Amino acid sequence: MSGEAPEYRMESYESVGFDEWVRLVGNRFVPLSIFTGSPETFAGTLRSRNVDGTCVTDIQASSHSVHRLERAIRRDHRDHLKLSLQLEGSGLVMQDGRSAQLEPGDAAIYDTARPYTLEYAGEMRSLVMLFPHSMLGISAGRVHTVTAVRLAGDTGIGRVICPFMQHLAENLDALDGANGSRIMHSAFELITALLSSEIQASASAEPGSTVTFEIVRQYIDEHLTEPELNNDAIARAHFISTRQLQYLFQEERLTVSGYVRHRRLERARIGLEDAAQNERSVLQIAQSAGFVDLSHFSKLFKATYGTSPRDYRLAAIRAAA
Repeated sequence: MSGEAPEYRMESYESVGFDEWVRLVGNRFVPLSIFTGSPETFAGTLRSRNVDGTCVTDIQASSHSVHRLERAIRRDHRDHLKLSLQLEGSGLVMQDGRSAQLEPGDAAIYDTARPYTLEYAGEMRSLVMLFPHSMLGISAGRVHTVTAVRLAGDTGIGRVICPFMQHLAENLDALDGANGSRIMHSAFELITALLSSEIQASASAEPGSTVTFEIVRQYIDEHLTEPELNNDAIARAHFISTRQLQYLFQEERLTVSGYVRHRRLERARIGLEDAAQNERSVLQIAQSAGFVDLSHFSKLFKATYGTSPRDYRLAAIRAAA
């Protein structure tokens, strides 16, 4: 992300026919093939909001199917994930040899870098979020174990998270400025928790250590404000050696220190965007994210986001004005 103010763009298309729907949706983000058995009577409505690198779309349409074909996938494009939350009707999501039947309140995640299929047998409505892998606090390798898996909205933490996502669909107009960024940040924290829960449930049936990457990741996120958070402290908290800890992260192609740094920078970035924290100094915001030295923090921030913390905050204030 650069120092420029993030874009908050709203689009709306009401009750368009099938040909127009193919034009709108078929190449909206990645090339898709769309089919329907009743093109003459097809009608679709789309409301979409771009928020800080994420696109949130409320889709209502007649029965149709969507196909991400192998021949349409270009390797020079950035890989993105999609999360689909069923709001009305039912849908079928297929990818990686798995399929998930979604009823209202259920969600599923899938990857635009590999073929997938969505099928809607009747009238439907879905909230679809498109975002880079990096928006989640989970590695791509872990996410790929739960693509096209039903994330139930009526059990476990899904009963808390899925209603929140439903409110996003009803309030796209509110996703604007710094408040929009904060809401989306919360949404991704919840999505990460939902996916982590599913990953842990799958892993619990497998032999091996009870300490998983997802358990450690959650611990780190809960203790970011502690300056002494390091390899030794994290390993001691989980009764494993630092070598075992490093191995968990190596499997995800990460390092412990790199992950901690990334999450602290992201928390500080959100704080600098937050109008409610305008009275706090850059140092105070950095310290609340676990940084001790302002100079070190400023160098890391500029190297990551292309601008100083001060200039980033000023850009956010101007965008909200």
